[in-house]
Amino acid sequence: MAKGYRPVLRDQPMLLPVDMREWLPEDHLAWFVLETVEVLDTSGLERSRRVGAAGRAGYDPRMLFALLVYGYCLGVRSSRVIERLCTTDVAFRVLCAQDPPDHTTIARFRAEAGPAFAGLFTQVLLVAARAGLARFGTVAIDAGRRSPRTPRSMPTGVVTGWRSRSRRW
Repeated sequence: MAKGYRPVLRDQPMLLPVDMREWLPEDHLAWFVLETVEVLDTSGLERSRRVGAAGRAGYDPRMLFALLVYGYCLGVRSSRVIERLCTTDVAFRVLCAQDPPDHTTIARFRAEAGPAFAGLFTQVLLVAARAGLARFGTVAIDAGRRSPRTPRSMPTGVVTGWRSRSRRW
């Protein structure tokens, strides 16, 4: 049986330690993501960003990429959900250094830096495999195009015996 209740001090200036490294345990996935992104060749991300123009300073592309990688690790892909988690989840707050980007910034970054993502995600998977975090096999992405008249049961790669009725102009 408890002697009483703990005091609830909502007007306390800082509830978390001042040093963000104390917010999460050392073996947390967020620290691994940050360390991995620091090792990667992110020059492709930096080339797609404009710097030196008038206006407010932009977000660091490595920070935005780390947010996306961590979100993908947790199964979160929505930029609106990532924005919300940057204010409510401690790990996301650490990743964005308590300077949360809005969902539009995250979505635009994802769209503008899309071509650089393939190489970077490959690098992330290689680092994770070397660290022994997971076993990886063959990953196949089906990017084949199908005619609206092609049955869904047919594969999109090589279609044999199916004649397209579309006309070429």
